[in-house]
Amino acid sequence: MLAKRIGERTLCYRNPFMEVQHVRVEFDEGSKDYFVVELGPRAGIIVLKDGHILLTKQYRFLIDDFSWELPGGRVEQGEEAAAAAVRECVEETGIRCCNLNELVTYYPGLDNFDNRTTLFWTESFIVEEQFKRDEREVVGISWVPLTECLEMIRRRAILDALTVNGILAYRCLV
Repeated sequence: MLAKRIGERTLCYRNPFMEVQHVRVEFDEGSKDYFVVELGPRAGIIVLKDGHILLTKQYRFLIDDFSWELPGGRVEQGEEAAAAAVRECVEETGIRCCNLNELVTYYPGLDNFDNRTTLFWTESFIVEEQFKRDEREVVGISWVPLTECLEMIRRRAILDALTVNGILAYRCLV
């Protein structure tokens, strides 16, 4: 069942961080309406030190709780994913990563979320001496053993897709 005709995308909503677009796709058997949330590309990084992974603790609205996550965020216009991963890690943790290795690229959903996410890993970094954490964004930083990260995923203590995908991809692919 391949699309016979893909209609025009029409803008439903826009703010500085996202757009929602509607498109109708015609198939032999009928049609389907898609509402695509475009958040822009994202990047994240696994920083390793002696078998431990760097995690940040941030408040997340959908769970109304704090979440342990890999450093990461939006790739700005004209920015490469690797540069965004380095920038986000510095902003969130004060750690400047070097010698990045690309780990995996994925889309959180292929029907309605247009935000390609690229993850990197490294064991090479420099600690910024003058770093002051923005408590409104990150409330904690911790080096967590890889085995404990896997256990946190298993018991649903880590739910963030970027973090789950990153840790599992690292464990399976590196």
